[in-house]
Parts: sequence; C-alpha cells; structure tokens
Amino acid sequence: MSATLIALALFGCSDDGSACERLSAPVQTYESRAACTARLEDALSTEAAMKAEAPTVYAQCLSNRQLASLGKGTVDLRRVNGIQLAAN
Repeated sequence: MSATLIALALFGCSDDGSACERLSAPVQTYESRAACTARLEDALSTEAAMKAEAPTVYAQCLSNRQLASLGKGTVDLRRVNGIQLAAN
C-alpha cells in the first residue's frame, strides 16, 4: 500500500480553470493515482457535479499534500503541478 493517499476532488471553475472553488461534495480517497484516475469521469456524473453553479466542473486526483496546499477559497488549478484534469 502506498503511504500517500490520492484524493479525488471536484472544483467549480471559470472556463479556463483560473478561478476555482472546491465543491462541497465529499472527497473520495484512493491508494493509487491510477485507481483515482479511473474514477475521474464517474465523478463528473455525480449530483454535486451536475448541480454546480459554475461554467466548468473539474475532477482532479491530488495527493493529500496538494489538496491541503490549495486551502480554502478561490484557487488557480492551472498552477497545480502533476495533476490530470477531467472537465464537464
């Protein structure tokens, strides 16, 4: 098992990803980035993603450290390194 859990989080964003806020949906955690990545598209079909009041919703797999570094409030997802985005 990996010592680092990977979190799948949803963000409501401007179309270019420069102004995003984490959606209130529960964050799912996975033991590997591959397991998380396999669930990106499913995350975009959740009720939280479909009801988000944002032009674009992104699902991202982030290490717990990356997620914690984003903090609260508005973030620019274009500046987060080592992530794969899925958008709806």
